[in-house]
Amino acid sequence: MKHLSLKILLILITTSFCSSQNLFPILGGQRVGTSVFSFLNIGVSARAIGMGESVVALNHGASNISYNPGVIAQLEKTEISLSTINWPSDIKYDYLSISKKLSGRHSLGFNFGILHMQPMAETSEFYPDGTGEYFIFQDRFIGLTYGAKMTDRFSFGVTLKHVSEKLAENEMSAILLDVGTFYWTGFSSLRFCASLTNFGQQTSPEGSYPKTLLDSESGSEIVEITSFEKFSPPTLFRVGVAFDPIQKLNHKVSYSLQLNHPVDNAEYIVTGIEYSFVNLLFLRSGYKFNKKEENYTAGVGLNINVGGYNLKIDYGYANFDHLSDPKRFSIGLTI
Repeated sequence: MKHLSLKILLILITTSFCSSQNLFPILGGQRVGTSVFSFLNIGVSARAIGMGESVVALNHGASNISYNPGVIAQLEKTEISLSTINWPSDIKYDYLSISKKLSGRHSLGFNFGILHMQPMAETSEFYPDGTGEYFIFQDRFIGLTYGAKMTDRFSFGVTLKHVSEKLAENEMSAILLDVGTFYWTGFSSLRFCASLTNFGQQTSPEGSYPKTLLDSESGSEIVEITSFEKFSPPTLFRVGVAFDPIQKLNHKVSYSLQLNHPVDNAEYIVTGIEYSFVNLLFLRSGYKFNKKEENYTAGVGLNINVGGYNLKIDYGYANFDHLSDPKRFSIGLTI
């Protein structure tokens, strides 16, 4: 079984590198803005943000399902996580995740996210101050996760999710897939993990639009009904390691290193560290190399026992050079 687990892990990594969706193009910077559903790139966990989102190899709870579905089989109890993110320009992102351990080696999870804002005033060339009409912009997804422990060291997970976007009268939706693995190497606390998220076919907004063309012979304008162009989802491959260099009665330090390969941006490396005191107070820091925004991160958290349940409260900070720094808060409950 051990050799089988290693083979599955290697197959996932090899398949990701050789994928026909061109996961590893050379000119990464030229891919910026070439995908749809970009809200899926926003970090949903305050704890993860505090560590630079270098969490693919950390079993930090239900919220980590969005980074690596393979984590779910590592969670022994029912966990609930709720996050809220105050994004720049009065945009909010709310996220909910639930994981439950079933009988045997199986686990199930559910997650939901919505990016939303207040209705915006409609303007036009002739009514720059507003037409009196309003429209809404909203991104959302809902996912179902299944995970299982193949051995005492190796687990995997799969998330199937429906993603949709609405801008005024235009709507777009797609079915995307997340897959991830979690492997304890057996060498001290070292674990090696990989995940592929937001994998799916190209998609475009529903319907069509009138496109005005100029006839080369007559010079007159021609109106042509045209379908919207298709774009790829923000597929992201992560591979990382983590270990706990300090594990004492009152002190614990966890360190992680991760390589990210997005289809819509340049590749980059992230690293994070977390210190915990008596499993009550948590201090975190992270750094993203080759990132111009959100490169330095920090966070703090509390783990409080309330009536036999563990209540987790986390705050995550990430610096933005050109926009106001978003505020991330997460609340988790272990039952």
